[in-house]
Amino acid sequence: MTEIESLAWSQQVLGEAGPHVRSVLPRVLAATHNRYAAIHAHLELGNAAAYGLMWLAVPRALVEELAGRQGVQVHRPPRASYHLPVINGVPLVPWRYAKDRTTSIDDVPFGHPVSETRRSLFEPLELPLELELELGEPGLGDGLLADLTGEEREELGSYVEAVRELATGGQRIAVLGYASTPEALLRGYLGYAELRADDRLDWIFREDLQLPATARDPVRDTAPSSRGAFDSGPVAEPNLRPRPPLAGPPTMSDPTDPTPGKTGTP
Repeated sequence: MTEIESLAWSQQVLGEAGPHVRSVLPRVLAATHNRYAAIHAHLELGNAAAYGLMWLAVPRALVEELAGRQGVQVHRPPRASYHLPVINGVPLVPWRYAKDRTTSIDDVPFGHPVSETRRSLFEPLELPLELELELGEPGLGDGLLADLTGEEREELGSYVEAVRELATGGQRIAVLGYASTPEALLRGYLGYAELRADDRLDWIFREDLQLPATARDPVRDTAPSSRGAFDSGPVAEPNLRPRPPLAGPPTMSDPTDPTPGKTGTP
């Protein structure tokens, strides 16, 4: 599989915005992981409950990144507590399929069992028609393709012809599959799949995503500042000196006069 082949698939399935969507997914996924890994480390709950909210956080991050782009609509599946971006009529669904690096994404069912909410995504979506207005930023995917060399454009054209037939037909969704723990983002995939009778995904195409480096522990593994903490360094010795004696014996003062040492009126 080549970079050009992946571009061809993203363009054919997700339309004009496809190459742009493909390019931002690793960054959005890594940023969301880092945020919730930091929350997990800060709370010190003794379990991964805080990090487990990734299943809600990633859809929200995708919607925030992509909403308003040309060709992207926002959809809330029936009875779902989240929204999803729908690109060129194809839902983009994040899926944390494993908590280790060794589990194969092909061996994991899409649910235990697949919920009716997820099943509904494999059916034609009834979305409101988009108004033909100049909204969002058009041409983002075209900008990426414009950077290709002449040879790469020829290669892309040959892939597009081959992909066009394969990409049509069926009711597929785009899946952002990832394996992660609070300590690391382990694997990431982008692919297009249908739901099989055994509740596993039948991938027509899938690619490994090149994920940015993520912090192992964003809170505890922070390098110490070169300036040092406010309480670092040796403790200063106190400078103690004897207090000089009073000028004379104390006198009784008028309680109504604030001036010290003034003799009161009998």
